[in-house]
Amino acid sequence: MKKRLWVLHPLLLASTLPALAAQSDEDSIIVSANRTHRTVAEMAQTTWVIEGQEIEQQVQGGKEFKDVLAQLIPGIDVSSQGRTNYGMNMRGRAIVVLIDGVRLNSSRTDSRQLDAIDPFNIEHIEVISGATSLYGGGSTGGLINIVTKKGQQDRQVDLEVGSKSGFANSNDHDERVAAAVSGGTDHASGRLSVAYQRFGGWYDGNNDALILDNTQTGLQHSDRLDVMGTGTIEIDDNRQLQLVTQYYKSQGDDDYGLWLGKNMSAVTSGGKAYTTDGLNSDRIPGTERHLISLQYSDADFFGQNLVSQVYYRDESLTFYPFPTLTKGQ
Repeated sequence: MKKRLWVLHPLLLASTLPALAAQSDEDSIIVSANRTHRTVAEMAQTTWVIEGQEIEQQVQGGKEFKDVLAQLIPGIDVSSQGRTNYGMNMRGRAIVVLIDGVRLNSSRTDSRQLDAIDPFNIEHIEVISGATSLYGGGSTGGLINIVTKKGQQDRQVDLEVGSKSGFANSNDHDERVAAAVSGGTDHASGRLSVAYQRFGGWYDGNNDALILDNTQTGLQHSDRLDVMGTGTIEIDDNRQLQLVTQYYKSQGDDDYGLWLGKNMSAVTSGGKAYTTDGLNSDRIPGTERHLISLQYSDADFFGQNLVSQVYYRDESLTFYPFPTLTKGQ
């Protein structure tokens, strides 16, 4: 067996190393990872807090809640002007919606999470983009946590009345009215609110009625009611008990619908579809939710911060029983 012995001369190394270094001008990229425990605050993520006053200004200008979010949250897509937030992603990925920490996304792939609250009852909105796998599936793009208004120690009565119209005809108008009363003591406080909005018809520049969305359903000719009650008990300086209850219903007018022509010619033979009254259907599109949430927090639980929550939520989502309109409309 032959053995070879290689010897590198020091002068040869001294002459070749600078030449190699001169040929490599690329920056070094260092990727590191560890398996140690890290809190959410220590993870890389982008957060925003949208105050209720900003939302209120946009709503008073005539915008719907989903449009307000698209205006105020960077990277979020604009959705359709209806009940659904389908296609409303954050940085191209799906989002999760919560109300006071209660997840609204269900196992079904419906898209009515933002058809869940009247802006009158929103204190602020917390938005997190990144590191959201901690909040379950479907949050690859981020999450939106809607924080509701709570009662204060001082007695307070809020009243809001508004109207919007495009002056196209007698049906082109929306009305809303909302009222809330709150108050409390040093150790307990509460708030009770009722918000109602009536949506009329929507029209284009030629004063022609816009076609109703007969798939995900729209807000034209519909009513929205949001009744919410919250209560807070300060057990001591560290411990707190908080209750949130809500009844929400958004339902279309049972008299208006999408006319697809005789024998559904708008679907089968290129006929014209249009919105009209005289609907007779056993299904009226809408969203109905009940929510009860009880949260206990302790800022000094054996030296740690404890937050525990139990909740009950049920919902009923109703759609039109009609086929999809795809031809020429």
